[in-house]
Amino acid sequence: MIEGSGSKTPKRNSDEISVKSLSIHEANTLSSEHEHESGNEELTLSQIVIRSDFANESSERQSKIILDRFNQGIGKNSAFTDSPALGRGLSRVDVSYFVMGHRNQVAELYDPRGQRFSTVLTPDPTVNIKYVGPVSKTAHYFGAYGKHVLNVPAGHYAKAFSKNRPVLYGEGPHVIIDPTFQFDENNGFVNQQEPFIEHSTINILRIPAGKIAKVWIGTQPHILESRRDPYVFVDAQFKLVSPDGAKKAQLFESSSCTFVEHGSIKRIIPHTGEVAITYNNGILTIIPTPKDGKPVIIDSPTHNFEGFISTSLQTCLFPSKETKQQALADNKSALADEINLKIFQTRDSLRVGVVLVVAFKIVDPELAITKLGKEGIINHIENVSFADMGKAIQLSTLQEIMYFNSIKPGQATNDDSVQTIQDRVKSHLARDLFDYGVELSRLQIETMKVLDTEIAKKLAGQSVTSAEFTTKQATLVKEYDIKTTEARLKAETDNIALEQRNKAIISESQAKLSSAQREAESLLITAEAQRKASELQGELYTKYPILAEIELARIKAEALKNATLYITPQDAGAFMNSPLVYFDKMINANNTIQQKKN
Repeated sequence: MIEGSGSKTPKRNSDEISVKSLSIHEANTLSSEHEHESGNEELTLSQIVIRSDFANESSERQSKIILDRFNQGIGKNSAFTDSPALGRGLSRVDVSYFVMGHRNQVAELYDPRGQRFSTVLTPDPTVNIKYVGPVSKTAHYFGAYGKHVLNVPAGHYAKAFSKNRPVLYGEGPHVIIDPTFQFDENNGFVNQQEPFIEHSTINILRIPAGKIAKVWIGTQPHILESRRDPYVFVDAQFKLVSPDGAKKAQLFESSSCTFVEHGSIKRIIPHTGEVAITYNNGILTIIPTPKDGKPVIIDSPTHNFEGFISTSLQTCLFPSKETKQQALADNKSALADEINLKIFQTRDSLRVGVVLVVAFKIVDPELAITKLGKEGIINHIENVSFADMGKAIQLSTLQEIMYFNSIKPGQATNDDSVQTIQDRVKSHLARDLFDYGVELSRLQIETMKVLDTEIAKKLAGQSVTSAEFTTKQATLVKEYDIKTTEARLKAETDNIALEQRNKAIISESQAKLSSAQREAESLLITAEAQRKASELQGELYTKYPILAEIELARIKAEALKNATLYITPQDAGAFMNSPLVYFDKMINANNTIQQKKN
């Protein structure tokens, strides 16, 4: 076929011409019997999309490459000249245009670059040179006589045919030398982001996140998951299965669907709290919730999916809706109580209607479905619940039933040996259901109605009296609670105030004690300092006696300060000779006089 892009070319079957034998302007096509039959390799876009090898060149460089490849082999036999004297002069064209012509239907491009140009004149009658006209350098497509230029816009593919086989071109310019090349400019371009691109036998699928695609390849079904890279198929038998009249955004199925079937393939997603019911060649197979979080894929025409069944806790009211509908169908004139209640007769021959609440969980789905079937589990639980409850009611009086109905199942009573009717029935029913893979969690009489009118009125009167008594009792209890609460709050308030006063007194006492301790410590420190000072002073006087004398003199002088001395003439001489000795004698004499007086 084609192409001067020089990019990677798709693989070909062995019966086609080797790529090496093609000219530099050719690329090969893909047969519809491409390697999908062997299944050894998955096609990619790079294998089927022909890339342009000069898409990133400058505009000048692109123009030169287009001219060189388009005019390859022409050489000096050009149909154009830049000398008007050598040919037939033509009108100037804009620099953004090529001009096209042909010599004997060999197409040629010429770039006059805004200058005057001419077609060459030749006297040879066998040479036919014709001017075709100007073409824009940015035109998406132009060509003639087996030579073509294709400018694919960014973000698009070009869908064309060569040798009656489909080909896809990537964005950028392409020079194609192929007499079998076909391209429809009006419908030939397609956005690369289209979810589904179909071009004859070439199919490209871009599956968005959260979607899956159902496809057929021949007679083989496939379910394709979303991924980053597109899926590529070259096969005439490829078919995308989508809803009738679906738009582009609706070509795919939601990947969160719990069950998708396509041919023999089943895609199952059991949620937490349920399991999937399947039959593999007629053998029951339970599929739990996958631990890896991936869908379960079954690819077998004899492995059938039947549905899901819950394994979480379920709560049902009996009679069920179906039972009520059946009761109405059996008796068109039935009263509302006969339809909405299950009626039993007590031991004292009174008719009562009840509504049961049953909570249960299927712990062994395989056992339950094997013995009861998927649709028979609820019916079995309802039937055995009413059978056991009916038996218990028939063995009890109305008074016993009324008493026990006022006590919830499992509620403590004064007599631990006493069991409510619900407890007795539940114990028996739990053992029965366990044999069918069902765990009973709760059984309770939700509603009970006495169908005898007179007795119902009496019971209603008793209920009113009991209600009044209960109301008064509740009022008294409430008042007691209020008084108790008020007293408790007052006591707590007084305790808080007393505690705060005690804390204040303790804090004050602690402050005084701390102050006294600090004063005592200060006195001790002062006394200790004085003692040490005295010791140091004594040591100093011992070492230097003269200092002791000086200190003694200072003391004596201090004692005589502001004193008046009377010295007799007899003592004047002694005083003048040695005042200190004189003073010592005076002091000693004074001390002697004092001792005698004492």
